[in-house]
Amino acid sequence: MEIKNRKLFKELVKELTLELLDEESLEEITTTGNVAGYSTPKAFGKMKKKKKKSLEKQTGYKFVKESVDEKDFKVITKLIRNVVGDILRDIWLKRTAWK
Repeated sequence: MEIKNRKLFKELVKELTLELLDEESLEEITTTGNVAGYSTPKAFGKMKKKKKKSLEKQTGYKFVKESVDEKDFKVITKLIRNVVGDILRDIWLKRTAWK
C-alpha cells in the first residue's frame, strides 16, 4: 500500500509541476545568464599572513578555518530531506483538499 501511495504522490508532484510550467500566468522569467561576470583573481588561493593581518585590522573580523566533515554533511542532508518532505506532504494534502 505504501509503495502505491508513494508512486501516486510522485505522479502528482510531476503533474503539478507540469501544470505550473504550462500555465499562461507564467509571463516572465528572469535570469542572470546575460550578466557580465567580474574578475576575482586569487579569490580562493592562499593569502600571505601579512595580507591577512592587514585585512583583519581593516575590517575588524578574524579569519577562521571552517570545514564540513562527514557527520555535518549527514545532518545537513537529513534536514534538507525532512524539509522537502514536509513541503511535498503539504502540497499533497492541500491538493487532495481542493478536489
